[in-house]
Amino acid sequence: MSAHSATLTPHQQRALFPKSNSAEGSFTVSVDSNAINVQTKDIVHDTTKHIYGITGRNAEAVNDTVREIYIQFADTTAAGTVFHLEDSEFTNTRVWFSVDTGLNKYAVRVITGTLVIQELSSQGIHISLACTGSTERTPSGKSHAMVINADLHTGTW
Repeated sequence: MSAHSATLTPHQQRALFPKSNSAEGSFTVSVDSNAINVQTKDIVHDTTKHIYGITGRNAEAVNDTVREIYIQFADTTAAGTVFHLEDSEFTNTRVWFSVDTGLNKYAVRVITGTLVIQELSSQGIHISLACTGSTERTPSGKSHAMVINADLHTGTW
């Protein structure tokens, strides 16, 4: 059988293509004390990299702006774990904030503050977390103050 005609098992598919699962629940974000309405929420469990990735997106047609929040941490993380983001530069723990206005596009990492994993269950996937911190400087020289709270869940795989 040629490589092109081979069928992948479900395990192989998950390993090669981690599936993005639409998540339900609350996901609140405040940037510089301004609330962002998170419209779409996704959770990915990448079993080969052993990480969870959570993405929240906001799109505003009025000013053609898309904002995205991405949170990543190891899938071996225990509930109650507190990550100090200034110590996580060379780890699997990341919190990113990106903005795309069509004319201006940038992504900055939250480099100070904490990410607290309050609850984590792989049955279905249930993640509850809180993050407060500040980003690195944007291309215009500004740092953003971030507050993120999420209590998200998906169905079973």
